[in-house]
Amino acid sequence: MRQSTTQNNDQRLFNRIKEGDEKAYEQLFKQYYVSLTAFANTLVHDLDMAESIVQNVFVKLWEKRRQYEITAVKSYLIIAVRNSCHNELKRVQHERDFKNTVCMEDVVEMVNYSDSGVMEHIAQVIELLPEQRRRIFKLNRLEGLKYREIAEKLSISPKTVEVQMGKALKFLRVHLLDLKKQVYYVDN
Repeated sequence: MRQSTTQNNDQRLFNRIKEGDEKAYEQLFKQYYVSLTAFANTLVHDLDMAESIVQNVFVKLWEKRRQYEITAVKSYLIIAVRNSCHNELKRVQHERDFKNTVCMEDVVEMVNYSDSGVMEHIAQVIELLPEQRRRIFKLNRLEGLKYREIAEKLSISPKTVEVQMGKALKFLRVHLLDLKKQVYYVDN
């Protein structure tokens, strides 16, 4: 009975929110903010990030209130927070992966600060990659094809392209790290 009453109250609040009732929005926020933040924190293990995610879910709820047709408000909020946590964790991981890879800008920068021997060394390192990985790398970084396009061209899955690119970039990062240090050391 209690759950049904809560659902009915939540639905009434949401219906008022849809009409632009800020007091109802504030009431719903106060009702669920702490528990949703605690839930988000169990997923992201970062209280600031958890708070930000929950706040963003509520902001989006307010901004799109007229577009949403929500029949189970609490379930909607839990799912929205969970999905936002997963998306944020993916974004953070992609950012971390990007920082840990050799960017073509780094390679170009190394070439700009050095002689043609550096470019030759980079080409030699790329040639050390296994054939398919090398081909995928060149199609992406030198020809500018997207993973999906490479997958279609080579008749492989986009996930295979993604995995092979990750391995290629890791290999290059390791094998070009000393070169990068030498270039910057000589230049500075």
